[in-house]
Parts: sequence; structure tokens; C-alpha cells
Amino acid sequence: MELRIAALREAKHMTQTDLAKQIGSTLRKVSSWERGETPIRLEDAALIADVFECTLDELAGRQWPRPPTALASDESHLLSLYRDTDQRGRAAILRTAEGEAGMEEKPASGDGSGAVSEPA
Repeated sequence: MELRIAALREAKHMTQTDLAKQIGSTLRKVSSWERGETPIRLEDAALIADVFECTLDELAGRQWPRPPTALASDESHLLSLYRDTDQRGRAAILRTAEGEAGMEEKPASGDGSGAVSEPA
């Protein structure tokens, strides 16, 4: 994982020496971390995050929490129904969904056309 130390440092108009002094480290270590040559200790990463006023995830270039995936309106409605029912209702919803997911497309009539014939 490549830390964003250099980018965050440059955004604050700091030199590597400035950062090293603020966290009680050395220019050599800061330079080595920025190049990805030396693993950084969690304690040092936390100090750097404090200097840059960011989270460790932001320092690591991660978006966390991850943006939620939007649900379609029918998915949202189904989830709402599921959450609003008791254990028996939830089991019934799951059985129905599992049964529907396992069904293949079948023609409605025996002639393969898919047409539904009315009883005579």
C-alpha cells in the first residue's frame, strides 16, 4: 500500500525535514516512507495523520467508509418489508425469493409459444 505522505505534505507546503521535525523522526525515514522503501510503524503513521489532520485511511488513500451502493426502489421496498416483519415472515420472504431465483423461464402453454390460452 502506497501512503500519500508526499502529496499531503506538499499540499501543506511542508518539506520532508519539516514533517520529520514535527513527528520527532528523521529526514531519512520520511524520505524512505514516501518512496515506499521502508514500512511505517502504526505509531508514526498516526502522528503523520495528526499533522495532516486526516484519518489513517485518508493517509493510505482509502475511501472509508466506502460509498454505499444505491438500491433500486423495488429493492428498497423489499428490504423494508423484510425488516418490518417477524421471523416467520422473513423466512417466507426468503423461501419465495429462493424459489423464484431457482425457477427457469417456462412457456405458459405446452406449445412453446409462451401464449396463455383461456379455458374453453
